[in-house]
Amino acid sequence: MASDDEEDFKQLQISQNRKHRKAGGWQQLGLDHTIFKAIEKKGFNQPTPIQRKTIPCIMDGKDVVAMSRTGSGKTAAFVIPMLQKLKGRDTKGIRALMVSPTRELALQTFKVVKELGRFTGLRCACLVGGDVLEEQFSTIHENPDILLATPGRLLHVIVEMDLRLSHVQYVVFDEADRLFEMGFQDQLTETLKRIPESRQTILFSATLPKMLVDFAKAGLTDPMLVRLDVDEKVSEKLSMVFCMCRPDEKLFALLHLCRRMDRENKQTVVFCATMKHVEYVVGILHRAGIDCSFVYSQLDATARKQNIQKFHEKQNNILVVTDVAARGVDIPLLDTVINLHFPSKAKLFVHRVGRVARAGRSGTAISLIANDELPYLTDLFMFLGKPIRFAKDGSDYKEDETLIGRVPDSIVSLETEFFNSIHDNNEEMQDLRQKATNAMMKYTRTRQPPSAESARRVKQDIRTDSVECAPHPFLRAEGDKQSNDILNRIAQYKSRNTIFEMNKSQKSQALAVMQAKRKAHEPRISTVTEEKRKQKEERERDTVEEAMDTVEKDTVAVDEVDEGELAEIFGQMIGSTRHDEKKTQEEKKKKGGAGKTIDRQEQMKFERQKHYIPYTSSDHVAERQLALDKVDFARQAEGASVDIIMDDDRGMYQQKHGQRWDRRLKKYVGLSGNEPANKKIRTEDGTWLPASYKTGKYEEWKQKQKIGFKKNDGEEDGDGGGQEDYGRKRKWKDTPSSRGGKGGPKHSELKNKDQILKGRRKQEKLENYMEHRRQSNLKKKAMGTGASSSRGGGRGGFRRGGASSSRGGGASRGGGGKFKKR
Repeated sequence: MASDDEEDFKQLQISQNRKHRKAGGWQQLGLDHTIFKAIEKKGFNQPTPIQRKTIPCIMDGKDVVAMSRTGSGKTAAFVIPMLQKLKGRDTKGIRALMVSPTRELALQTFKVVKELGRFTGLRCACLVGGDVLEEQFSTIHENPDILLATPGRLLHVIVEMDLRLSHVQYVVFDEADRLFEMGFQDQLTETLKRIPESRQTILFSATLPKMLVDFAKAGLTDPMLVRLDVDEKVSEKLSMVFCMCRPDEKLFALLHLCRRMDRENKQTVVFCATMKHVEYVVGILHRAGIDCSFVYSQLDATARKQNIQKFHEKQNNILVVTDVAARGVDIPLLDTVINLHFPSKAKLFVHRVGRVARAGRSGTAISLIANDELPYLTDLFMFLGKPIRFAKDGSDYKEDETLIGRVPDSIVSLETEFFNSIHDNNEEMQDLRQKATNAMMKYTRTRQPPSAESARRVKQDIRTDSVECAPHPFLRAEGDKQSNDILNRIAQYKSRNTIFEMNKSQKSQALAVMQAKRKAHEPRISTVTEEKRKQKEERERDTVEEAMDTVEKDTVAVDEVDEGELAEIFGQMIGSTRHDEKKTQEEKKKKGGAGKTIDRQEQMKFERQKHYIPYTSSDHVAERQLALDKVDFARQAEGASVDIIMDDDRGMYQQKHGQRWDRRLKKYVGLSGNEPANKKIRTEDGTWLPASYKTGKYEEWKQKQKIGFKKNDGEEDGDGGGQEDYGRKRKWKDTPSSRGGKGGPKHSELKNKDQILKGRRKQEKLENYMEHRRQSNLKKKAMGTGASSSRGGGRGGFRRGGASSSRGGGASRGGGGKFKKR
């Protein structure tokens, strides 16, 4: 009944908070005054759509899985209801847990929690890799209400301290799709085992699949799915620029863009594929006189913090990063994002370009595309649902129009001399270039392959159009038009002469035969060329979907004509057999009667389109790109297999505890194939350790801090104890050492809040008692003085009277008669 009364009181409080408030704002959500005041201080005037959808559901206690594009206010959407649920400070232990994939995102969320919870009195702590482990032990002993952490460091602290998270009632997984991919699943599984099943679980990300089967290990209970911005994955104020160039020319174009952005004082983030490319690009920019910062995962935590701080404070305008900064990092007033290497998944592109055009601002995303990255670019356009348009000579740059163009050759020619100068006789730059080349080879081998449909489209049409497209108007200069026209003519020039007609000065039989055949078949060759030109014009006028169908039909027809013409011309030169001549005549007869069946084929095609039911959903492409990166089907099937023959005790034991050699992993694993014999997890520095491994640092820290206490059941706590032992229930060990025996005192000299409060109450009680005794003594003294003066007796008479009265006898001795009579 007590819990029911508390729920009724909470509902009454929420209704009172909503009373007499204007609709449409934060007042309508029924927040407490302390939280509403912090929201006003933060400057949030109106809740965003994702906040308006998810905050009421979270406040009702439901599990929520939410997706919204970057910069839409997802962090505040799960922080505000958490503060509303926790309300105030409680020393019983950690009550809310937030997990983020990167330390930058965790620190950013920590800052938001501190700002929005400034008036609530809640204590918040942050555990990230790279910080001193002993300081994090001390942070846990202070009993924070909210804990933010990265998965690796959180599990490390839990294992070291044997931490029990029995009071956690609110769990948030920020960027959940990244957390539940292969790198962090083991850490989260081990952490969730220590959290009560009655918890409320919240999942947030900018890219989440519709199927929540992948998040089953998060322990969701009847979750509510909220997916906004499904059709528009990126902001409508984001201008996307795609520039085609050769792989060895990407750095020339990047240097030109960085010079331009630094000159225009625009905050720019450059994304690279590997940390070796980050180091190489930073070396180039520094030698070009461009001050820049850089961040990657293997960089020291202090250096990462300092570099991001310099970029925040606008001490430089260029930040070179890997994908470690692609998710969730909010850099205010960011203007441009440059993709030096195009991402292999469309959702990673969404996270990268989501660093700009946030909170209603505009921004630009520039991507440099090589030929081998064209299938990934096609995947992106299919994911975004946008048509592929290539730049033409008369195209103009428009922010709301997405074009694909080339990098002008003038940019490459301008930067070539500078690149040669910084690499000549410079072993450091040559070494960085070699390391970047090796890293690129490994990255190319290990990146995810594109979809088969995108590869087919690139082979059919897109690759040819990408070669023939004009320079992108975003990079094109006014004086480059004439040179571009000349270069385009040279690039599009195709000689009509064959190899037999190259050297006309020599008299040869091949030259005479080719001239005779060209004269005989010139009308037919020109007809084929004219047909190709007309077909190309038709494809440009049609839409993208209709153009793909037309290309398939026309390409087949043109290929048949080309094969027939080549067989006829070269066959007569080299000498064709009678079998080839008969085959050619039969093909001609078939082509003559093919015209009669064209109408029938068109009718059959129309009927198939009319009655065809697709076997894939309309959002199949988008969901495929949003899906998590998982292991291949063979390993999944192997892990799901069960040997039904082993049904006795001995067979079941062998199946559970047996091992086999895994050729790919080069070690013994369990028979199920899912987990190795000794389960290991990956730490923050990338090393693999057993899941139950302890370094002993916590024990050393406890000895230095002179901390030791008993559990509630009387057992000594040697492993750090549970979370409840860090609160008000701690009992100090009653050992000879603590009583001043051999070995010195072992108890801590630091007092917590409850101990200080208890000591103050005890001191106040003692002072009140002493004051009461003093007042009573003064009263007795005053009474004694009055009795002696009225009696006129001396000191002795009063003592004798008091003595006789204390003995209960009569006042027969000395001066007692008066006292008795009175």
